[in-house]
Amino acid sequence: MCLLHMKVGEMACIDALNVNSELKKRLNALGFIRDTNICVKNFGLFKSTVQVLINRSFIALRKEEAMLIEVHKI
Repeated sequence: MCLLHMKVGEMACIDALNVNSELKKRLNALGFIRDTNICVKNFGLFKSTVQVLINRSFIALRKEEAMLIEVHKI
C-alpha cells in the first residue's frame, strides 16, 4: 500500500521507493530507507501533503511523492 492510504497515527515499515534517482537520493538522506519504521502524523487539506515521523524527525511530503512510497503496517 502507498503512504497515502495510511491513517493518522498508524505505524508502517517502508518496503520500496518507486521514485527517480534524484528524489531517491534526497529521501535516502532524510532517512527513507527500506525496512525503516515510519508514522503518519498529519495530512494537509485534501491529502495534498503528508507529515510523517521518521528517525525522530518530522518530514512533509507532497501527495505525488507519498504515492510512490510503498509501506506495510506493523
